[in-house]
Amino acid sequence: MIDAGGEARAAFRRDGELDLLPTNRLADVQTMHAMSVHRSQGSQFDRVTLILPPVDSPLLTRELLYTAVTRAKEHVRIVGTRDALAQAIERPVVRASGLRTRR
Repeated sequence: MIDAGGEARAAFRRDGELDLLPTNRLADVQTMHAMSVHRSQGSQFDRVTLILPPVDSPLLTRELLYTAVTRAKEHVRIVGTRDALAQAIERPVVRASGLRTRR
């Protein structure tokens, strides 16, 4: 963002407060790209970081975890609580396709 004096600033939220830093303080920060797990389907990356949603999120499913982890060629990092990871492993997607189950 540009502050009132016309200087470029990087904005970060810390403890509920907005912290504005001069952009020259970001010299050691490496630019990264982010996308949703859904959007990443069909792609592969050397490194993947998965940020798990809260435990009660309907997005937290085994399929989400599998899709995210299998995008990585070399390294996977999972950020979240143990409970969220356990929930992802245990909860499959419940599909509402309207199709009858084959017998």
